[in-house]
Amino acid sequence: MRRRIFIAITTILVGQFAIAISASDEKIGGVENGKRAQERIVATDERDGFKYLFSDEALKQWRQCGPGRFVVSNGVATGEGGMGLWWYSGRQFTNFVLRGEFVQEQEIADSGVFLRFPDPRDDPWNAVHQGHEMEIGDPNPKDPTWRTGSIYPFQASDKANTKPIGHWNEYEITCINQNYSVRMNGEIIMTWTDS
Repeated sequence: MRRRIFIAITTILVGQFAIAISASDEKIGGVENGKRAQERIVATDERDGFKYLFSDEALKQWRQCGPGRFVVSNGVATGEGGMGLWWYSGRQFTNFVLRGEFVQEQEIADSGVFLRFPDPRDDPWNAVHQGHEMEIGDPNPKDPTWRTGSIYPFQASDKANTKPIGHWNEYEITCINQNYSVRMNGEIIMTWTDS
């Protein structure tokens, strides 16, 4: 049985996230996005097989469940108002590469990118209980699985490898079958096989 999944971001802090994705069962792809000029992004996307999910058309496919919301301006999604789940409903993904950027606006935060969860309906906790989360927040937490870049609570990243507060960080998450890897600012910081 093939596991069908969605992609989402969540936030408990006020912050900015820029994410997009491309995926299929046949070809692995991803997207550059965020603060870069949209024209360059679209050109790169077409050449490299990536799809920009913050286009006007793609934004119609994002859904909010739970409290809070995300506001998109100039290719940047900013979370507001609590622990909600903002997820892309345009299609389900099996194997994929996800590339994005985020900027953390305070020292400690609790946010993340959720992967491989079923339709959450109206409950953001469905993604928590039935999916995987790449943690965004604390670079040096008490519990290593809370560190940025970890797949919470299953596998801690070796390190966060994040830039100082207020600077943009680039990430790449690869999910192929049961194998996961996270690259932060150009360096692989976590690999894990889900059993």
